[in-house]
Amino acid sequence: MFDITKLSANETSTVELVGGDDEPLYDDKGARLSITVYGPGTKVYQRAQARQQNLIMDKLKKRGRMDQSAEEKALEQAEFLAACTVSFNGFAYPPAKGLEGAAYFRKAYEDPTIGFIAAQVGAHIGDWANFTKSSAAS
Repeated sequence: MFDITKLSANETSTVELVGGDDEPLYDDKGARLSITVYGPGTKVYQRAQARQQNLIMDKLKKRGRMDQSAEEKALEQAEFLAACTVSFNGFAYPPAKGLEGAAYFRKAYEDPTIGFIAAQVGAHIGDWANFTKSSAAS
């Protein structure tokens, strides 16, 4: 009998960043800039997703409908991505100097001038394939 747990998803994955022009981003030494994130199979991701869903339900209860501005959506997405981020690799976000952890990451994800980063991380984190271990048979 095949042990299905051999196909368990990895806890984290690394997103190699590209700029708004779809060109790979590198640091001053030529190393790729990237972000490591927790995936959908982790408790960290599941807690962040539950919090996001609870916020939506709270708005529905208060307003009776789900109307959200683009700014509100962007802030909620930034909060979710920050909660799921392990690290920024090869770069810093100076406007968040003095902040740490999720607060630091959230500040970067909220910045519309580098919104292409949040878009990439959001797309990456929502795809189970990015957290799937490669099969030796495939």
